[in-house]
Formats: sequence, structure tokens, C-alpha cells
Amino acid sequence: MKILFCESSINQNKPDEAFLEEYESAIENGFSVLLFNFDELSTAKIIPNNEAEKIIYRGWMLKPCQYENLYNELLSKKLILINNPVEYQNCHYLPDSLQFIKDFTPGTIFQKFENEGSLDLLIKNAEVFNNKPLIIKDYVKSEKHYWDTACFVENSNDTVKLKESIKTFINLRENSLNEGIVLREYVELERLGIHSKSGMPLSVEFRLFFYNNDLLGIYDYWEEGDYKINKPDIQLYIELAKSIKSNFFTMDIAKKKDGDYIIMELGDGQVAGIPEKADKNEFYKKLKNVISI
Repeated sequence: MKILFCESSINQNKPDEAFLEEYESAIENGFSVLLFNFDELSTAKIIPNNEAEKIIYRGWMLKPCQYENLYNELLSKKLILINNPVEYQNCHYLPDSLQFIKDFTPGTIFQKFENEGSLDLLIKNAEVFNNKPLIIKDYVKSEKHYWDTACFVENSNDTVKLKESIKTFINLRENSLNEGIVLREYVELERLGIHSKSGMPLSVEFRLFFYNNDLLGIYDYWEEGDYKINKPDIQLYIELAKSIKSNFFTMDIAKKKDGDYIIMELGDGQVAGIPEKADKNEFYKKLKNVISI
């Protein structure tokens, strides 16, 4: 099994600085590593394999069309990404993930963004939330560090505020907007603290990594905040993971104010970040062990 990392845009033939610790940990644990030019989305430097071999990408997020191109380019070199394009989108796009987690996650509606009419339709459909507070995001990411202006809306029926916040969100995302707009019911979570820079609320959240539908590890989600609690009972999520059509993915869970947990979202394991406090060497050691089984 090989690991494909993003190449540094500053130092050729070196890994992107953001993934240096992972790159070194992968090598230390016996993985072969390759570099991919993310800026040009090019695999030109990668020498074709003699025999077909699976490969895991660890790098910046790719839109599904970009991922499909990367998948096909690598396939022509006899390198098979761990998730095919459908499996990638299953966990990368929240609307696609709902087929697996809709009974365990907050109420959600979405609309592909094409023009002003798309927003009007979305806001009309938001009536289903009936005065509840909402979270705004696109199919992948939110602008949670702009909590009050482009992420959180206190009342779903305040259509002026809702539309204003969605427009601010779209302006912030610019060309990075992923496909469309998602509105989600805001659920009160157990507070962990307040983010030191943005002032957004931090909640008790954990990120679970799964490989071949088996748990690889569970990690504190936030770098800030004092996790003075035991890890949650995650047996339900371990069982649920067996039905998710992906070979390598993440599941983010959060503790509600009443003590129960909910699923916030899924993510493709190749582009989901390993939380900063996590031991990267231990992560790749676990990955190596499960691949060897």
C-alpha cells in the first residue's frame, strides 16, 4: 500500500509543509510514499506501477470532478485509490452521506446553487424548520469562524437574516463553494469553550476514523478546550459504519446538552484532517496494522 501526499508548492520533491509530520510518520511505519502536484492537479512525476496496487491519498480536499480525474490518472499507472469516485462522494458530500446517517444527525435540507432563484427555493423549503435555529454550510464546509454573520441563524423564519447570511456565506466561499447550500437544524451541544480567535462556541466533539468499515481510532476533535471527559460509548457508530459504502472515511460525533451523542457528518478519510493533538505516528502504525491483517 502506497500513500500519496501533496507536494510542496515551495520546495519541489518535498511534501506540503502541512503534511510533513504525516509524511514522515508514513515512512517510519513502512509505507511507500509518492507526491502529487496539487496546484496543477498533475501526476506527471509518478512512475507507472508494474502491477496493480492500492494507494491512499492524504492531502487537501478535492471536488468530486477533480477526484475522478486523479482516480483515472492513477488508474492508468496501475495505482488504485482506496475509494472510487462514488465512494469518495458518498462521504465527502453531506447530501450523499444522508443515505447512511439521516436517522442519527440533525434535520437537513439542501439545494444546488445556480442563481438567486435557488436561494428563494431553499428559503421557502426552510419553513420545515418552524422557527428553529439553523446552521449554514455548503455540501462540505461551513464558515464557522464567521459564526454570527455566515454560519448561525437564530430563527429559520427570519427570512431576511437567513438570506443575508447565506449570501455572506457564498461570498466568503467564492470559487471554493461546493455544489450547493445546506441548512441544518442547530442542536445545542455540550460546551467545551470558546474559540480563542473567532469567538465561535466549541463543543464536545470527536472524530472517528474507519478503514474497511472497522474503527481505526477515535480522537478529540478540537485542539483547544479541555477534554476532561471519558471517550463516549461508540458501539452504535461502529455498527452503523458497516453499512457505509466507503473503504476509508471519518465520522464526526458531538455530545448534546442532554448527554446523548449525534453524528455531525461523515468525511472521506483521505481528505479529512487528523486532529492536531493526535499522535500521527500512532495513526500510521494503526493503519499499517489493519492493512496487514
